[in-house]
Parts: sequence; C-alpha cells; structure tokens
Amino acid sequence: MDSEIKISTYFDKPDRSPLDEILIDKINFEDHKLSSEILEAFPELVLILNENRQIIKCNKAALVALNAISEKDVIGNRFGEAINCQHYNEMPGGCGTAISCRECGAAKAIKITNDTHTDCDDECRITSLDIDKEKHHNFHVYTKPIIISGKNFIILSIKDISSEKRKEALERIFFHDILNTSSAIQSIASLLPDVSNDQDRNELTNALVSSSNQLINELNAQRELRDAENGNLSLKLGITGANNIVDTVCQFYKNNSVAENKILKCNKLEEDFYFTTDSSILLRSFGNLIKNAFEACKKNETVTVLVKQNNSEIIFLVHNNYFIPENIQLQIFQRSFSTKGGTGRGIGTYSVKLLVEQYLKGKVEFNSSKEDGTEFQIRVPKFANL
Repeated sequence: MDSEIKISTYFDKPDRSPLDEILIDKINFEDHKLSSEILEAFPELVLILNENRQIIKCNKAALVALNAISEKDVIGNRFGEAINCQHYNEMPGGCGTAISCRECGAAKAIKITNDTHTDCDDECRITSLDIDKEKHHNFHVYTKPIIISGKNFIILSIKDISSEKRKEALERIFFHDILNTSSAIQSIASLLPDVSNDQDRNELTNALVSSSNQLINELNAQRELRDAENGNLSLKLGITGANNIVDTVCQFYKNNSVAENKILKCNKLEEDFYFTTDSSILLRSFGNLIKNAFEACKKNETVTVLVKQNNSEIIFLVHNNYFIPENIQLQIFQRSFSTKGGTGRGIGTYSVKLLVEQYLKGKVEFNSSKEDGTEFQIRVPKFANL
C-alpha cells in the first residue's frame, strides 16, 4: 500500500521550541540589563527570535504595533503569527512554512541569518487580517545574529515604510502619468486653432476629450484608493447591465495606445443581466485588469474579455496567453509590488482586490499556467446588500 507523502514545509523548518525553553531564554536575555535597555532604545519594532524563529523578547514599540497588551500575547509566536499574516496558518508548521513565505522579505532575511550567521536586510510586504478586513503593510526588515548565554538568537528590526511607498506612488502618478496626459492635452489644444479641415478638427477634439477623461479618471482613481484605504469610500450605487460594463471597457481599450498592434476580443451574455453596483469602481477595476493583460502581451497577441453568470454571481474575465511565474503569482495582490521596476509602482492589482472585495463584496481571483495562459476574474454578487 502506497503511503501518502505529506509536505511539512515549503520554505523554512517547522520545528518549534517548547514554552518552558522559551521562558528560560527570555529570563537569560533579561539578566543582561544592558541588552534590555538597548532594545527599548530603538524607535522601530524589535523582536528577539530563537533559532526556531519564535519571539522570546520584544520592545514596547512592537507590542503597540502588534496590538498586544503584554509580552505574554506574543511570546512563542513567530512574526507572521503575531501580526496575523493571512498565510501563517496555511501549513501546520505556521509562519515560514507556506508557499507564500518563499517571497516574504522577513522570512527570507531570518532564514539567511539563521543559516549563515550574517546580517541581512530586505523589504517585506505583509497582508494581515483585522477582523474581516485586510491590512496591507510595507516594512523594511533587518536581521542580525547575536549570542546570549552560549545560544544563537536573531535580532529582527522592523521599520514601517508604508508612508514612503505611498509617497513614491503618488509622486510617480503625478510626475509621470498625469504629467504625460497633461502634456498631451496641451499639445492637442495648441494644434486646434490652426486646423481648418472639419475632419481633422473633429479628430483632434475627440482626442482632447479622450485625454481629458483619462486625466480625470486617474485623479478619481487615486482619490478612491485613498478613501478606500482609510475606510471612507462612499459607494455610488445604481443599476447597470453586465453587457454594458463589457461594452464600455472594450470601447475604451479599442482606441487605447496600450492595445496598439494587439487584438481585443469581447464576448457578452446572450441576454443581459441587470444588477446594482458602483459602476465607476467596477469599470475602473475591470479596466485595470485589461490594461495589465495588454501590457503583458506581445505584438499581434490577443486579450479576451468576457462575462458569464451563475445563480449568484456575475463573473467578468480577462484572458491572455502570458504565463505569470510562480514568484510573481505569490505577490501579485500585494501593495507596492510590481514587475515593471522602479519606484512608485504596484497599486494596480492591489487596488482591484481592495475595491472589489472590501466594497463591492465580490472576489478577485486568477489562474495562470504555461498551457492555458492567465485568466483574471472579478466575481460580484447578483443580489448584493452593499
């Protein structure tokens, strides 16, 4: 009879130290009075970890950040467990053992320091669960090996850089994307007075309107994202048809530069279904996925946009033939993660997931394989109580 092979970890070792051993390590650390004082001198979060990545000591800044009343609430946990990372309980071994941990900056830095006894630093993006809402964090982590009473430990220093990442994103949007669109509007407007041919004038006018709409759309998108992250986004509900959503996004991308020399196919329901939603948010989210699909395509490749339905959901789909590598799949919905390089990127798929799931009460999913390419889905309820 064949025995089933069970995987205990996809990244770091699952072993844990018993609580009594952790408490002894904690006491030994506290016996070094200077060590405790140095710990509190750091303004950022600082954790002392044993070789099994469990917390034996932390400073007050860490307790505040982790919403812990006392050290008893975090002692013995790993960092991902203490912050309630969305992946920490995917494997029996806990934090550090799931597939997603392979791309976690904190998990990688800790493992390197554990294995090589050298310092390490990295950026870390973590999505934690706060009751029924997701909370997205950007950290800079630094790990350093230390020896206490003859045993190896790790200092894990964690600095919140979420504000820096938001600032970078806004600077890129305003100094690159919005500036480029504004320059296009200026160029088109400067040509209009010298055009006498009605057909040329109409083409320039249409281009001017399109660029103006694009500028307003980008500004509204940033305002929506800010309000959504702050929990202050107000929905503008109305009745719309599923086919109307597809028609609108397809019409926009047929004439968009991102679709140049590429093929767009649109498939709709045989009989339209009307439902209540915030059309602006849904269109923007759907459009983001279509734009990403085109950007991943090569010349003459196809992006397919379609809508389906089941008993409870309207399902909007975007497909192309591009395969997303596994390391990117593991990070694709994290804030500030981008495959395009540079700073100030990585809010497209993140914002889609945030807006659709937290506000439209839907679901955003994707599948990607070398054989079938990549398909993103936005699933929204037919009869949502928004």
